Amino acid sequence: MTVSPELIDWRERQYVSQYSQTPLEFNLYVGGVPADADGQVVNAQLSLQNPDGSLAVVSTYGNTYQGTGIYGFTTSTADTQTPADAQIAWSYSVQGASQQYVSYIVIGPVNPHYDNLPWNMKDFLEQMVWFRFADLIDSKINTVGQPWSNYTIDGNGGPQYPIGQWGGLLGQYTYVEMVKHLIRSYVEQPALISSGAITRLDRRDYTQRWHEVLEEEQAELKSMLDTFKIRRMFGGAPKVLVSGGTYGRYAPTRIAGSVAARPRMWARWY
Repeated sequence: MTVSPELIDWRERQYVSQYSQTPLEFNLYVGGVPADADGQVVNAQLSLQNPDGSLAVVSTYGNTYQGTGIYGFTTSTADTQTPADAQIAWSYSVQGASQQYVSYIVIGPVNPHYDNLPWNMKDFLEQMVWFRFADLIDSKINTVGQPWSNYTIDGNGGPQYPIGQWGGLLGQYTYVEMVKHLIRSYVEQPALISSGAITRLDRRDYTQRWHEVLEEEQAELKSMLDTFKIRRMFGGAPKVLVSGGTYGRYAPTRIAGSVAARPRMWARWY
């Protein structure tokens, strides 16, 4: 199997530090719920990607079962000693049919500050910060404005987002995030300055361009921060006077529970 390196988007890669012992996990779903592969057997093969797109096998892993629908292994320092783009081929069977799923990683230089972070914080940095410079992040509907919500894509870990009722809102929010992504993509486009036989790239206005993007992002950040602060003021639950008093009658309300991330590296549905 040969994959052209330029076809593998960075959004599809998980970061693994050089010489690290990193747990890598694969979740299997059948009919929308976690389920085991035939015989609870999923084999994994870690390969490094050569410059021409060909693969060099590093190691294979046979006993990857960790629980219903959950399979994984932990890399050794020998597995991750070479910085490179890499991939993991998960092989298994579902109801007698052979299956394979490929997930992509990048083995990068050691960074002690990053390596010492807990796994969920590493996932947060990748999903919410680094990927923001690569492509879209989530629409943030759950965290912008009161009350907080905990909608999910698949209904796992929170109620499934009501596409039928509020699909227009999600579509518009996604479009806005796309426009913001395009703005960030074109911020650092240098201007060609020609002076006789010499042409140079002018980047002096980058600071102004990034300030314009920063102003938009800070406005959204303030809205999210205000929501966060209000949530903390009430100690996690609303406390108000009812049936008269200074505030009059207060209509029924609900503030959703905390929005918990569901870290998961790769998943497959059938």
